[in-house]
Amino acid sequence: MPRYGRTGLDPGSFSPGVTFVLLLLSVFGACNDAGFALVSVDPIYGWTDGCNAITLSGHGFGKDVKATLGGAEITGLTAPEAPKDDRPSEVGYMLFGVAPAGHHGYADVTLTSDGQTSTLKNTSSYYYVECPAAGTIDAVTPSEGLAGGALVTITGCGLDSAAITARIVDAAGTPQGTDLPLTSSCGKGTVTFEAPTLADGTWYLELVDVATNTPLTGIPCAPADTADSGSSCTDHPLVYGAAQ
Repeated sequence: MPRYGRTGLDPGSFSPGVTFVLLLLSVFGACNDAGFALVSVDPIYGWTDGCNAITLSGHGFGKDVKATLGGAEITGLTAPEAPKDDRPSEVGYMLFGVAPAGHHGYADVTLTSDGQTSTLKNTSSYYYVECPAAGTIDAVTPSEGLAGGALVTITGCGLDSAAITARIVDAAGTPQGTDLPLTSSCGKGTVTFEAPTLADGTWYLELVDVATNTPLTGIPCAPADTADSGSSCTDHPLVYGAAQ
């Protein structure tokens, strides 16, 4: 009869062959059992409007993984594809997703998988930053090699497609054609518009408040000079063709 001690089964009570199998199971079980934990979120902050891409890192994730940020679902969770060569795989300990909208301040990041839960709290979690102004632009993609009909994506915050339109202007701020409607791709954090047909060269993107017809952001900056080196002006050039 097997002998039970404080450490469980006593391998010495089995035949040599059974003992060897138990030792193999013990060794390989220990190697494969990496535990379960959510270790970090990147980036560690974003606009309260959400919609920005985030990466969750940790270990022991299963196939049924779900995650929340401040109690709201992190959408579009995907894992990297397994490499096709002998490089180390990130599959199993890294997930990509899209942050939901939230409230100013720290928000817990919680991940569940196979009935297990791991949470990042307080300064180890995610920090929501208030949107500074309507029509705040972080990036415009693509911004080079454009042609008429191209779908242009604007990311940032306060991008209300019902209240804001896009306007293309020249370096002097003169509008080129009519204003362009925005289509929301993700709340007020990501919108798109169709690029108009324009001559090759550099044009500029403005966002305009529909109610007041007032440009909100993206007005072309004045040419820099020695007295203007500290300017905080930021414009958003759109390059058509190969012109720079």
